[in-house]
Amino acid sequence: MDELIEFNRSVVGEVTEEASASGISQADAFFERMAALLEAEGEIATADRVTFLASSQGKTVRLDGIGGDPRESEGILSVIVSDFHDGDAAVKINASDAKKAFGHLINFVAAARRAAFRADLIEGSAEAGAASIITSAWSSITKIKLILMTNATYSARTDAVLAGKIDGIPVTCNIWDLTRFHRYDPESRVHGPVSSSCSPQRC
Repeated sequence: MDELIEFNRSVVGEVTEEASASGISQADAFFERMAALLEAEGEIATADRVTFLASSQGKTVRLDGIGGDPRESEGILSVIVSDFHDGDAAVKINASDAKKAFGHLINFVAAARRAAFRADLIEGSAEAGAASIITSAWSSITKIKLILMTNATYSARTDAVLAGKIDGIPVTCNIWDLTRFHRYDPESRVHGPVSSSCSPQRC
């Protein structure tokens, strides 16, 4: 645990420094740092930053990033929610927290397919671009990957199984928490499983 605390301090320090130097938010700096690691590990092919949180048809709709065009990623649609927690102590999240985050991503994917929702988005915005990609590539999508990136520690266990389907398309939940980021950090010598998946109904 002490090692994780030190790693979190290092992450927070690097994120704070990068945000200050680049004139961006800590949330953006964290996203860039961790998305680069996910790209290096083959979890995603690329990562485009989106900062969108709204309500649609009474549901919370959120998207913090998208892993490019599924038509250029073997049919895989990767959507990302990113939670950065400032402070030395690592925050803990549980299955309920993860389920909520994944639910917000699912809501965005569903909303993106509605013309009325897309029409309300600001033309040329990152979220409008993401929604356009989702709807135009839908017939080519063979898998939906929901990704949670956070420097919190995830307390629940996950199952390396598919997490159900959306309109017949298989869905997986992929949690990259502080423990997993530490395991895959370039300075770490120990690597764990390549992926961890869980059902949106259970996480």
